[in-house]
Amino acid sequence: TVMNDKVTKTLMSKLRQPIHINYISSHILRVSEEETRKILDNLIKEGVVEESKYAKDYYVIKSV
Repeated sequence: TVMNDKVTKTLMSKLRQPIHINYISSHILRVSEEETRKILDNLIKEGVVEESKYAKDYYVIKSV
């Protein structure tokens, strides 16, 4: 998984509002949806990102 600080910062700056995984994968990370899902799963495990409570496959920065 290509997950460096630059990628993380870019992703986190975009996820202030919920974004669909298709958009994250094609426009933000520019990797496959499968790869995007792995990255998001890691961020979820770290407690940084969560799936939106309102829509499936939409991800957003976890609110404190």
